[in-house]
Amino acid sequence: MNFSGILWVSLIGMLLISLPYIYHLLSYRKGQKVNKESFQEFALSRELVLDKVQKWRNHYMLGLDLKQNVLVYCRFGHYPVQMTINLNQVDHASVDAHYEEVSVGKSRLKKLGYLDILLHFKDHSKPAKSITIFDERQIRRLSDEPFIAEKWVGTLNQHLNASGDKATLRLAM
Repeated sequence: MNFSGILWVSLIGMLLISLPYIYHLLSYRKGQKVNKESFQEFALSRELVLDKVQKWRNHYMLGLDLKQNVLVYCRFGHYPVQMTINLNQVDHASVDAHYEEVSVGKSRLKKLGYLDILLHFKDHSKPAKSITIFDERQIRRLSDEPFIAEKWVGTLNQHLNASGDKATLRLAM
């Protein structure tokens, strides 16, 4: 066998070995596009124009329509959820983190079990609405979720305070 024959056999071998990876990559990208389109379709079907959108882990998306004062949340995967929350009814947001104690050798560590954003309503008889940011039962490793939760709680509280100030000004006039 000459050099060009060895080269062709090597190229065909590398192509055959890489086919499963290429297939997985293409199917992953197709899934991302379907999730993104369904999120956009969900928002458009409610006539929302999202000023701020964040996607993480290819499973979660949050969006905020500042004009209509609406928060949009979608979770894809095994337990899909799509919801809109009218922020005119929300007083403030907070982070809800639950930890589990784990034994590692002789020491005990705290491991994050789940992380939610809680939306507390102005009507205190309504229970707080929970928006899942991280759930260890669905995704094993924690990444940027604590920062995502803190950022959205800050954004929501800032927006709620600003919209509350506008409402107060309108009532005072």
